[in-house]
Amino acid sequence: MYETQVQNLSPEEAKRLYDEGVPFIDVREVEEYAQARIPKASLLPLSEFMARYGEIPKDRPVVLYCRTGNRSWQAAAWLASLGYDQVLNLEGGIVQWYRAGLPVDTTPVEVGYGATPFQEVGPHEAQTLLGEALVVDVREAWEYGEGHLPGAINIPLSSLPQRLSELPKDRPILLVCNSGNRSGVAADFLVAQGFPGERVYNLEGGTHAWMASGLPIER
Repeated sequence: MYETQVQNLSPEEAKRLYDEGVPFIDVREVEEYAQARIPKASLLPLSEFMARYGEIPKDRPVVLYCRTGNRSWQAAAWLASLGYDQVLNLEGGIVQWYRAGLPVDTTPVEVGYGATPFQEVGPHEAQTLLGEALVVDVREAWEYGEGHLPGAINIPLSSLPQRLSELPKDRPILLVCNSGNRSGVAADFLVAQGFPGERVYNLEGGTHAWMASGLPIER
């Protein structure tokens, strides 16, 4: 959907921008960043991305990267949908950067996640919310079609900014994906958009945990 809006860079192309002082942003998770990173890169985990994307400058080039280029491409595509037109993706991620003989900082660092502004719930806690909460599955349509929580509506994560008007602020919202990662990003974003944190819930472990607990799904 966003392929023409995201420009991929080879490690060599990215290094030229790096030498010019273009900011690099690592969208991996805390544990990955702590082990190895491109020198001087900032950390903005994908799990916190929707709540913190405002930290990314809109008026200058920025290079995003992850381990292999997939997560950073998703982040760049989402930013492009919001009008960011100078966000670039490091194709192949830090893996290809390292294989190209470019510098990697392995100095141990202590970093942490920001406080979670929403509610995390397990499968059985989530089940008690079904009668009251609006259940929003943020996976792609084909994933939703393979099986979802009873009564869940489908709003893919990439469409969420454009469909906020469909969500109520006066009742609980339970967000769901396969593992709890994408739905956690969505939960962060909703709180950042003014949805009350005490009414925004993320299903930890997603549909995998839900089904592993023997709870029903719809197709």
